[in-house]
Amino acid sequence: MTDPNVLKFTLATEDFDLSLLPSAAHQYGTALFRDAVKAYLTAEFQSFGGWHSVEVSDQTIEISWTPDRQSPDALAQVVEKLKRGEYAGAVTILRLFLSDKPTDVNIMYNLGMALSDMGQLVEAQEHLRTAVNLAPDFTNARIALGVALQRQGNNTEAIAVLNEAVKRDPQNPWAQRNLGACLFKASRSEEAEEHLRQAVMLAPRDQAAMFGLAEVLVALGRTKDAHDAYKKVIDLDEYSKIANAAQDALRKIAEQSFKSLTPGMPRPDAVMYCLGALEKFAKMPRAEVQQIGFEIAATGQRGLDTNDPTPKYQLKSLAGNFSGLHLVCLMYVAFKSIAPDTDIGFDLSKEYAAAQALHRETK
Repeated sequence: MTDPNVLKFTLATEDFDLSLLPSAAHQYGTALFRDAVKAYLTAEFQSFGGWHSVEVSDQTIEISWTPDRQSPDALAQVVEKLKRGEYAGAVTILRLFLSDKPTDVNIMYNLGMALSDMGQLVEAQEHLRTAVNLAPDFTNARIALGVALQRQGNNTEAIAVLNEAVKRDPQNPWAQRNLGACLFKASRSEEAEEHLRQAVMLAPRDQAAMFGLAEVLVALGRTKDAHDAYKKVIDLDEYSKIANAAQDALRKIAEQSFKSLTPGMPRPDAVMYCLGALEKFAKMPRAEVQQIGFEIAATGQRGLDTNDPTPKYQLKSLAGNFSGLHLVCLMYVAFKSIAPDTDIGFDLSKEYAAAQALHRETK
């Protein structure tokens, strides 16, 4: 009679991820392979507590595991692996778990999400579709399916799947955010804005949703609103990759606005700011110029308002009050002095050339 407390897991040896083993054990069917797999899985199941045995043949891996009452939640431990980016190990254990519980939607969901993140989109969709069919109200599984479809380039079906997720759970911010992203990709910017605004309202600290909203606002030609949204992205976490993208976007907006005032011609105010910087820096040691340039670059991480002429910024390395445009000009000239090939993300080449000509005339 089968003991109901004993869990049985099976995995084909060819489905075991070789990246988890030493390079010398990468040949299927060898004693080195079998021993390495057994050692790896023994260590994994020891962390789950209880009693277990691992058998590895040329074709299959078989594990018996009897959890005890004090055993930690094994699935929760695997999810922690995923959070740490340990995909190969987590996927291997999830496949084993699924062999014992082939209708467990939580295992399918986590396995499908992990495979999607790894780029194994066909298998990811298989598990996620099954999870959605077994549990139609499992919104997160439906969202993960939509994301996998979008990653595969099937944006049309992704929109349909995510639309259904939003209908079933309109208060889910991840459903709203991912639907908005797919609609934006389909050039349906007005609809995208609606869902991204909902996502931001439901999860105000979600940087990705705020950034997506800013991108949509740019596409809709609402530059001022986009500028404000990018600033909020940076305020949420100025050191993230998304914040870096927002900073680049702000610089692009500022440059476009700057150039639109005098198309094709140097801006007189920027020329004079550059000329002043050339004159000032000519009297300074290189180290001081470098310090000024670096401080302005750090200040600019949160965005400099180059459209407002108010001198509202201060520096520790240089006395005075400066407008956003003045600081950008100082930074441009500073980097031309200390690192001429550096792109600060704001083109002042015409203004700088005009200022150089004036500087030479003055000298």
